[in-house]
Parts: sequence; structure tokens; C-alpha cells
Amino acid sequence: MNAGKTVQSIMAIAIMNTICLASPIWCPDLLQDEAVNFNDFVLFADNWGQLGYSLQGDFDNNGSVDIYDLKLFADWWLADYGCKEADFNLDYAVNFLDYAKLADKWLTDANDAGWESSYDLDDSNSINIYDLQLFTYRWLETYPEPNDVFDAFKDALAADDLDTALTFIADTAKEQYTDTLSQLQPYFTQMVNGMGNLIFISKDEYMAKYEMRHDEGGGVISTFPVYFSKDENGNWKIYCF
Repeated sequence: MNAGKTVQSIMAIAIMNTICLASPIWCPDLLQDEAVNFNDFVLFADNWGQLGYSLQGDFDNNGSVDIYDLKLFADWWLADYGCKEADFNLDYAVNFLDYAKLADKWLTDANDAGWESSYDLDDSNSINIYDLQLFTYRWLETYPEPNDVFDAFKDALAADDLDTALTFIADTAKEQYTDTLSQLQPYFTQMVNGMGNLIFISKDEYMAKYEMRHDEGGGVISTFPVYFSKDENGNWKIYCF
């Protein structure tokens, strides 16, 4: 069997056996598609009864996915919802540039021409003092770019430095990836060569989603989602890929 295909097979098995955990943020829209529906319920059901930290569906952060989370999920059923952030210009910092954008939309509402709901942080259909209050909670937060974290992770793999590579993994996923990467260590060079560039998909205050594209040859392009979450210090960490 082709060595490259062998590595790809090992990676696929490892990825399928890795538990993807949710980032620590209240958000019933588990798929981040701005709606709470059956697609989110499938993910919620997968973790039903599970115990752990930051599980998808543990909306009340009590360490389990249970009847209390189901009640919270039901409250948002079939509702439009977005996990919004205050980094309006997506420069990974909340500062006066974002404040200027919010001020430009001040006192506008959903009935106005050119309405932009991304500035309506409390989803009240108007931009007012309550949105400003939510904005101040995020004031001067900074966000290291997730793709830089992934590049550093790849550099550590290329150097065959497992310990350093694991520092870029979220604590909630570190145990799973320690086992997986330990098994894959002989193939780190091939793994890194197979990791394409990251394409930005979406980002909110605590979670970012990218897509890694890999050229299989013959015009075939494979894509793999890569998720990042913030730790308690505001640093982006890889928690599922």
C-alpha cells in the first residue's frame, strides 16, 4: 500500500475517534448556522448523558448533558440565533476601531434601510445602550490569530516535538490528542506535508472554524474542518481537527 495513503488512513481513523468538544460558551446553535433546529439536536443527542468539561450540549456548564440542558435547548427551538462578538472589523482586537463602527450604527433598528444585525449584540432589533454594555464587557480583548496557532502546531510536528505540539491543543481535548499523536509520531513529516492552508469559515467570541484543504492529486481536493476555542487566558487553542 502507498505510504501516503497509509498515513491518510491512520489520520482518518484517528480523527473519527476523536471527541469534538464544544467551546466554553453559551450557544444553543451548535452548528453555528444561526438557527437552532434538528441539525443541532443531532449533536446534542450524541452527547446526551455524557460527563465532562465543555461538552456540546452542556449549556449550563454543570459538567453533564442532561434534562436541564434540554430545557434550555427547547427555549431556543427553531429560533434564529447568533453567537455574536464585538470584534466587528475582525482584526482580533476589540478597541476604538470597533467602537467607531458601533457608534456609526447607534440607535438604528431593524426597520432602517441598511440595517446590520451583527452590531445588535443582544438581538433586540435595535442598537442601543444595552448593546454598548455588552460591547464594554469585551473592551480591549485581543485575539491571537487561530491560523498562527495552527502554523506553530505544524512547526512543532515537523520538528518531531510532541510536547510542544500539545501546548497548542485545548485542555479539554489534550488527553485524546496525546494518545492519537503519540501513535502518529513516526508519520509527523508526512502529516505536515499533507496539511494544506487554512481557509477562514467563521468566528465568534470564543470559537473559530477554519477549513484545511488537502490536494489528493488528480484534481481531487479534500477538506477537513478545524475548530479552535479560547482558553481562560484568551489564547486560541486547537480543540478539534
